[in-house]
Amino acid sequence: MAIKYDADVIVIGAGIFGLSCAWAAVARGMSVIIVEKSRVGAGASGGVMGAMSPNVPETWSQKKQFQLDALLSAGAHWRAVEVASGLPSGYGRVGRLLPLTSEKDRAHAKIRANDAKVLWKNAAVWNVHTPDAYANWLAPAAAPFGVVHENLSARLAPRLACQALVQALKVQGCDIHEDWQVTDFDEHCVHGPAGRLRGRAIILAAGADSFAFLKAAHGLPTGFGVKGQAMTLGGINAQNMPLIFGEGTYVIPHASGEVAVGSTTENTWDDPFATDQKLEAILVKAIRICPHLQSAKILHRWANLRPRGRKPDPILGPISEIDGVFVATAGFKIGFGIAHKIGEILAAMIAGETVELPEQFYADHTLGNV
Repeated sequence: MAIKYDADVIVIGAGIFGLSCAWAAVARGMSVIIVEKSRVGAGASGGVMGAMSPNVPETWSQKKQFQLDALLSAGAHWRAVEVASGLPSGYGRVGRLLPLTSEKDRAHAKIRANDAKVLWKNAAVWNVHTPDAYANWLAPAAAPFGVVHENLSARLAPRLACQALVQALKVQGCDIHEDWQVTDFDEHCVHGPAGRLRGRAIILAAGADSFAFLKAAHGLPTGFGVKGQAMTLGGINAQNMPLIFGEGTYVIPHASGEVAVGSTTENTWDDPFATDQKLEAILVKAIRICPHLQSAKILHRWANLRPRGRKPDPILGPISEIDGVFVATAGFKIGFGIAHKIGEILAAMIAGETVELPEQFYADHTLGNV
């Protein structure tokens, strides 16, 4: 008797990776069901930051090329989602400022400016300017040796982007089930208190929760959740200003008029969802590099866990021991910038196509199967 499938693809998790995989699969004509234990974007994908920034243009690798290709194609992707959904994503390629705080930093920045011309193939620039070149936004005192301006970085509003994807998926007939807890999965099958779903393929895209499933299946740790704290500020008219990254802190002006600042990187915590003095320290640094924030009003504080693999790379592709099961997790700090490309890669894998992917991204590489 032929197996009856509920859908071609069952996606576990309605964060940015899960939604992006679903969107790419639907675009190929596959039927998709998404199950989410809580709400869409309830984990790290429901944050407030949304920075989409490149690696520095030097010591080039397949990994850096993957990220570059994703950033360059992000604009077209999010425009398509906005058209399909009728909703904004908050996407904007506004560029980024990097304060230089030493002569060594300045020397490296100038070398990278030349490297960018070659490695980025004139698709974006990395320029070095004097400290006062952006004095209307970045404090000159925070950049005593100049400032890098690169125009490859973009921003996205995480919650708006997730909602736009959800609406676009619903228009295409995708079923999204919230409050659907997954207890386990096996070949082509997902189990939970609400029942059982069969898919020709299953994609595990449950963020930090993915690691518990992978450990149960393989008996070894593959990653962990890293706590991040961030906040949004209001009252600053800076929608079209570039991102700032200085002192390990991002200042991100969003299209809504809000400005996000963050985030912390915490490997230990008492409560992963509580904000504390670490976030207040981030605000102090943000004001130091961008004094315009001094008069801003705090609108919202946020904390959650971002999925990080044992190595700082995504974990993607089929799980060899479980037929029909794929994984897409561990985006950590670059998830929103590469999510749409990861979705395309996973959908191509499910379709049986050959893909180009950095070796260290493959799930079997992390799971010790290669």
